[in-house]
Amino acid sequence: MRRDSEVVGLGPPKRRALLLRLLLENGRTVGVDRLCDDLWNGRPPPSAVSSVHANISRLRAALEPGRGRRKQPQVLRTTPTGYALAFPPELLDSVRFERSVRQAQALADTGRAGEALQEVEHGLAMWRGTPLVDARDHHFVAGESGRLQALKLSAEELRAALLLQEGRINEAITSAERLVEQDPLREASWVVLMRALYFADRPAEALRRYAEVRALLARDLGLDPGPGLRETQMAVLRHDSVSLRPPLRHARLGTHSVPSERSADARPHLPGRERELARLSELLRKAATGRAGWAVVSGEPGVGKTRLAEEAARQASDAGWQVLRIRCAEQGFAGSRFPDRQLRQLGDRLGKLAENVGVAGPMLCVVEDVHLASNDVRGLLLSYARELPEAPLAVVCTVADEPGPAIERFLAELAGRGADVMPLPPLTKAAVRCVLSAATSGPVPADAARRLHELSGGNPFLLHQVLTHVRRLGPALHADWPWAPVPPAVRSIVRARLAELSPAARQVVERAAVLGDRPDMRLVARLSRMPLEEVSRLADQAVAVRLLAWIEAASPGDGQGYGFPAGVLRYAVLGELSPARRRALRADATTVRAVATLRGGTGEGR
Repeated sequence: MRRDSEVVGLGPPKRRALLLRLLLENGRTVGVDRLCDDLWNGRPPPSAVSSVHANISRLRAALEPGRGRRKQPQVLRTTPTGYALAFPPELLDSVRFERSVRQAQALADTGRAGEALQEVEHGLAMWRGTPLVDARDHHFVAGESGRLQALKLSAEELRAALLLQEGRINEAITSAERLVEQDPLREASWVVLMRALYFADRPAEALRRYAEVRALLARDLGLDPGPGLRETQMAVLRHDSVSLRPPLRHARLGTHSVPSERSADARPHLPGRERELARLSELLRKAATGRAGWAVVSGEPGVGKTRLAEEAARQASDAGWQVLRIRCAEQGFAGSRFPDRQLRQLGDRLGKLAENVGVAGPMLCVVEDVHLASNDVRGLLLSYARELPEAPLAVVCTVADEPGPAIERFLAELAGRGADVMPLPPLTKAAVRCVLSAATSGPVPADAARRLHELSGGNPFLLHQVLTHVRRLGPALHADWPWAPVPPAVRSIVRARLAELSPAARQVVERAAVLGDRPDMRLVARLSRMPLEEVSRLADQAVAVRLLAWIEAASPGDGQGYGFPAGVLRYAVLGELSPARRRALRADATTVRAVATLRGGTGEGR
């Protein structure tokens, strides 16, 4: 950070990381809980909140040194839900760099190569090292750091192509050589190098470098060179100088094909899913350069798999990509036969990608519920993963988090071919508070956010259902929220899951619900008059239908064991009991707890 021509001291690493975290939000508010999670990578110490407040105070002193004590801060502001930075985006060198590169590409597109070269060199001169290095050990910078570094490589490739266009061949060779040293598996850099070597009257060396990259790809990735490299090799063999010096639009960064070009303010905010969104955006950026990418989004029902895939599709569609959606749960996909229309459409488009004919721009294919697809469908997808490693293609699959052996083999082969596997965890308390803040457009009490997190278990679907139902009923969210206001959709889900259980397993779930969100299964056994081993076996049935879950210890002092993954599920189970039955079970539970206490049991075991 600079003020006039002087560097402003920002203090220790944690404070600089805090400033970066706020800067990355482009003026949006970040809650204190979220700041604590991100600054300590999901494991904030007890002193985290006070540390954040202290560092905020020190940052304000650095940002506005002349502000009086009674004057409200204008740059680092306090909002009802957290903190936000108010600043013009052009103050950031990262923003200036990106604008400079886009301007260079625009100049190159209109044939003004000399001006484009000056502009891209101006942008590259802003770099001083690894981006966001002060927060390099924090997960929250991974997506933006990778995006900026990928953009820098694209800018350097553009510079090398412009040098070649301007006849500065030796400089183009030097620039391209540096690029292949930085990222030896980036094929576009090798293409620029081979073209520059050819125009330096060194065609034999260009062919030798092709053999070098082909061996490298085979050794490290088990892949053959992609279409760009193969076409460049053939052009060198044919001495086709016209093909080897194509218009610069062939090497462009791609204003229609790189989804990340929109302003961050234009992107919808998915609280708690920022990292996964960044990974999908990176997948699309690589696909736009001709490197096919696959991602698998997994998780429990309602955790947001489809929402995340829809956001990737929206980004791709806004950038002018072809987007194809396939839902394997639809008629024909889960059976033994191939689905007709959509698979033919997919095969036709991917076949054209393989032949590099008749396809305008990159393509995104979203395949939902792959665990419900037939083996034929999964086999077809794997064949394209094997045969199209170098194509402007991105594939995003969604899958349940407890698949069988067949889908496990499918996922294992995809992972072996470099697919990005993204298990979606439940939302954190901080993310739930962000959702609640957006829904209410006002101050959010910490206890309300905590209660919503307990009721929903961090499941976005359950959270939405609870919020909608509370708005309709109007009750306050407090610790003794009654069981009655269970959303109708949740009640239907719980009834369907209870119907899948044996009568004995249902009895175990009902008694567990009476005892609390994290019931002591020894007390459940006593209430049910069953051996503990039998109760555990029956509880596993409830886990299989997602009424109970095995909850690992959050810290060494916590217990682990069976529990309700969301409080609203427990309330729904209680709602299925008649009032008389519920009172009787609660009376029995009180007696069992009292007996356990007299015998020396704490009632806290799992």
